Amino acid sequence: MAEQQAPLTLAVVSDIHYYSKKTGVSGKAYETANAKSQKLLADCPEVLEAAFHQIAKDDRSDIVLVSGDTTNNGEVESHRECIALLNRLKAAGKRVYVITATHDYQDSGETDGYQGDQKVKVPALRREELWELYRSFGPDEAIAVHRESMSYIVQLADGYRLFALNDDSNGMGKSGFSEECFAWIAGQARKAREEGQFIIAMTHHPMLSPSPFYSIIGAGDMMGDHEKRVQQCADLGIQFMLTGHSHIQDVSYAFSEAGNIFYDLSSPALCGYPGTIRMLTLDPAAGEVRLSTEQITEKVSLDLGGKTLQEHFKEQFIGMIREVILAAGTDIDRFADMATAFSVKKKLSYRIGWLIKGPAKFLARLKIGTVGNWTRAETGLSEADYAPIKEEKVLDFIISLVLSLYGGDAPYTPDTPYYKITCGMLNIIDSVLQALHINLGKLIKGAGSVRSLVEPLLYNAGICDEEAVLPIYPVAQAGDAPECAQRDAARKARPLPVPGQQPDAVRPSRKGAPVVILAVLCLVILLPFLLILLPAGILINQLRFAKKMKE
Repeated sequence: MAEQQAPLTLAVVSDIHYYSKKTGVSGKAYETANAKSQKLLADCPEVLEAAFHQIAKDDRSDIVLVSGDTTNNGEVESHRECIALLNRLKAAGKRVYVITATHDYQDSGETDGYQGDQKVKVPALRREELWELYRSFGPDEAIAVHRESMSYIVQLADGYRLFALNDDSNGMGKSGFSEECFAWIAGQARKAREEGQFIIAMTHHPMLSPSPFYSIIGAGDMMGDHEKRVQQCADLGIQFMLTGHSHIQDVSYAFSEAGNIFYDLSSPALCGYPGTIRMLTLDPAAGEVRLSTEQITEKVSLDLGGKTLQEHFKEQFIGMIREVILAAGTDIDRFADMATAFSVKKKLSYRIGWLIKGPAKFLARLKIGTVGNWTRAETGLSEADYAPIKEEKVLDFIISLVLSLYGGDAPYTPDTPYYKITCGMLNIIDSVLQALHINLGKLIKGAGSVRSLVEPLLYNAGICDEEAVLPIYPVAQAGDAPECAQRDAARKARPLPVPGQQPDAVRPSRKGAPVVILAVLCLVILLPFLLILLPAGILINQLRFAKKMKE
């Protein structure tokens, strides 16, 4: 049936995080909370109104998908106003399909609001209330429903079936699908394939890490049991999964052990950097899915001081990142509070804060030219090669890397001094670890080296995160030779980019052993002081922040 399917285009957004101004958008308490937010909470109604108006006017598609976190923290007023916006989309002729997620409810029935200097409690929805509230956005026209998980399946058009999969809980304290829920998903997937349906699925939590670095800082934000579910989904023919939660714009893929492909197409938060709308065209007849990404261009009813909306988004995000790094060197309480925006737990921040205070202060002063001088042997660059950037602060460069993590498609190609100097420094660090016989892969799952973790933040050697043509490969079961041959032929005919296959622009470092020897000599000299200071530092830190660690 696939050859008879006409292309189908979808508008995709995630993490709209609608925030009602009635919850409080001024005063010290709000400013404190907003400082660590990637999102522009006070501006949310105006930004989302503009974004939805832009979608409403777009005649390429009458289908809109929202993959979770419709509100900031489940506020009743936020839900009411958000649903009013969604209904305006429907009134404009759009079919809107929504799943809710962990930011859409509070088990206690209340969440934080802000009044002047005070944080106050405001009503929030409980999870069991969400189904009825959002049932007109998908469940009412579902052809199959898993009520317990609040998942449903909709026939989008002839030959196209949407799997809207709510992954709030897998029943074991993690996000994901219970075994009973996944058995339902598997049965529905087999039925869809038997009926010649192309499956497009959406859930909330990432199933593939958008970056090796994210797998460290955001490991707890990945879908529970995601490795297993990726394998299962790929072999069931659920090849394309739309996700959110990370607020990162990304396209990642993996192959199951049986050789079937799985794509994770992550969309960012709509009311924060990079604040984009994804357009997805499903075209099984052509054997591909086409992805494009658009900024919000509709006029926003806000005074942006002459800035574009994207500049407004970026200014908020840069301020947050800078504040985290500066706080690390000056204010542990502030750092612990701010770092939660990057999925770093407060307990961890308090434990390591005293250790990173000095390096954070040093980092705030460090210039790229200094690092360039350290890495000449690895990069082959002369001082003249990086003279135009030598006075730039490393801190500003790190901020640009974080922006690249969230916005996708980092700009630092292997021929740039930024790339070479950074990778040269990473090679030095890796050589030190090698000299110490430290296997990073045993400490951090999936990490072959420090460079392999950071390099994708410099340059995306894989699938473009903004614009991409994603091949659809036939699904084959292990042991079925004809099906496997057909699939493998399709993969060979339309290969996907594999990071790490390009020539290396930076030499391996030989500084590991000398650095270790120098460090050992320093350690011997400083050992008496360290034996006193380190235990004392640990004890003082534990006593000082014991209550906050428990919290």
